[in-house]
Amino acid sequence: MAQPSIDQFVENLLVERGLTGVDEAVLAELRSDLLTRIGERLNAEMVVLLDAERVGELNDLMDADAEVDIVREFFMSNVPNYQDVFARTLMDFRTSYLS
Repeated sequence: MAQPSIDQFVENLLVERGLTGVDEAVLAELRSDLLTRIGERLNAEMVVLLDAERVGELNDLMDADAEVDIVREFFMSNVPNYQDVFARTLMDFRTSYLS
């Protein structure tokens, strides 16, 4: 579902937060919650950088329940400096989560 880099990012957050010793079911729930929150944050950051026409295209993708990989490719193709925005958003999320 998520990119391996996102999965590793989540694992690192859990380690940095000191949550590796909790029950596996709780850990799975924490992972799922973090993946959802990170995805929402990334999407919000990317959407504001799209022009109106591209927002319409994104809405069409979302209405069609496009796969995560297709949405990611859409953002990569249509968001200026995608990699920079992606990295900055993850670092901002990390700072917020750990504080």
